Amino acid sequence: MSWQAMAPRGVGTPAPSLDLPTATGEPWSLAEVRGRNVILSFLGPANCLFCRAHVIRLIQARERIEHANAEVVLVAHHDPELMMSKMMHSLNLPFTLLFDSTRSAYHRWGLGNVKLGAFVRPGLYLAIARVLIRRETALGSAPDRNQMGGDFVVDRHGTLVFANRLRSFHDRATVDDLLAVVDRLR
Repeated sequence: MSWQAMAPRGVGTPAPSLDLPTATGEPWSLAEVRGRNVILSFLGPANCLFCRAHVIRLIQARERIEHANAEVVLVAHHDPELMMSKMMHSLNLPFTLLFDSTRSAYHRWGLGNVKLGAFVRPGLYLAIARVLIRRETALGSAPDRNQMGGDFVVDRHGTLVFANRLRSFHDRATVDDLLAVVDRLR
């Protein structure tokens, strides 16, 4: 997927507000990190293997992200205990993890629920086959599995410069796409 091919709504405008508690309950605000470029990933349900793979790829790219002078912030809608026991288990998460139990931030950032079309996208079945071939362990069930995620880049001035709102469970922006956007901001 090429980030240049995307022209989603909101790009070029001030980013929506984001004020949520962290995994430890501390308040966090996007306004606090003004002056830094932020890669923001809203995660799907706690049992989403595609979201876990995305988080792992972000962790693996940590040095590249730091070199680009960017900060990664993850947003989840399930409670911290469920997220840590499912998606984040065995990961030493070096990024800020926020919780949006009401999903108000998800809605403010234009992220909706799964639509029927998400299940008829050909790439989904190829992505599922890859997960099966790698024999990734299932993460069990989670309540409210219908919330879609998305990936965004907010520049140091607070402007939304990239938006990828998922239409299916697997169509996340790649880490390379996200870093290409951040690199263009330097």
